Amino acid sequence: MNKKNLFIVILIILLIFLLSGCNTINGVLKGAEEISGNIREKYCPDRRTSVWRVNALYYNGSYVLSGETDNKDAIEEFIDTIHKEFPGIEFSNEIKLLPDDAVGEFSFGLPMNSVATLRRSPSVTEEIVTQTLMGLPIEILKKENEFFLVRTDDGYLGWLSDDRIIQGNDSLRKSWEESPKVVFIDIEGTVYSTPSINSQPISDCVLGNRFKFVNKKGDWVKVGYADGRIGYIPDREMMDLEKYLSKPIDPEEVLKTASKLIGRPYLWGAASTKAMDCSGFTQTVFRNNGYLLPRDASMQVNEGIEVDTTNFPINLKPADLLFFGPYPDKITHVGIYMGDYQFIHCAGKVRIDSFDPKAKNYNEYRRKALRRVKRITKVD
Repeated sequence: MNKKNLFIVILIILLIFLLSGCNTINGVLKGAEEISGNIREKYCPDRRTSVWRVNALYYNGSYVLSGETDNKDAIEEFIDTIHKEFPGIEFSNEIKLLPDDAVGEFSFGLPMNSVATLRRSPSVTEEIVTQTLMGLPIEILKKENEFFLVRTDDGYLGWLSDDRIIQGNDSLRKSWEESPKVVFIDIEGTVYSTPSINSQPISDCVLGNRFKFVNKKGDWVKVGYADGRIGYIPDREMMDLEKYLSKPIDPEEVLKTASKLIGRPYLWGAASTKAMDCSGFTQTVFRNNGYLLPRDASMQVNEGIEVDTTNFPINLKPADLLFFGPYPDKITHVGIYMGDYQFIHCAGKVRIDSFDPKAKNYNEYRRKALRRVKRITKVD
């Protein structure tokens, strides 16, 4: 064999070797990606409420498992499955379990303002995904660009500016949880510096805000904030937290709360009495009537008892949740049935529409898009 042919043979062998190696690497990475997808579906199927951003990399001649999740069991099963699937390959584990080291033990938080806005990414220019209220606990998962990735009390994830949170460890958590608390039960109001409406305001407040109870002085309740501020709110606008949480679901009271919000503006991602989207409206109403609904309409449809819509609306009762969508398995809107063919919902603003074609407020679009009805009951 001459030198030229020998060179060609060697080159072909090298190419085969390199291609074989590349195929092996790609096969491992593809297999790891498939395993990661299966783990995500099992432990973290909904990105709105759980974190699973985990994959395998090939870097400097080594395989690396990287990414982050908030589920310890998911990490353990992922690594175990990887080792079983590729027994002869060594993987370096660099997966971060949230809360991360930057947060450490300071993973408990409370909003500073009446309403706290969470965004899709750590920037004030990003889309609003949800809101939470002053006094409701927040789990802090990580920090980036002066924002915290947090989980609200309904399980929803989003990014909240770090100057809107009181951050602390178990000491703050224990202090807040063990303190007697009261809830603001009017639509919106003001916390005053002294027991007088002529005094300097401390802050605004909205339906559902929680405060530490300090004492009662005449017709006023002295309240405490998580950051140490002290203020006064009229007693008629407050309720003991334990009583608030134990309220039964009374359809009449549900509709009374909902009706007080008529005319309030629609805002995508909002969930307070200042403004709200469709599911923010229903969550706000039911939260203040003894039941915490999940955040989105597509989540809320999984709550409660199914109502038979045969011979609609004969089987419906006031306070039933109405779910709408372009087709049965795609829920995009929610409202509350009021009786007599009428329903209240937030679309543009909180308003009352009707399913009755003869009514002036008949909403043909919603009638055709109604998919399911659920009745919310509270189990003791």
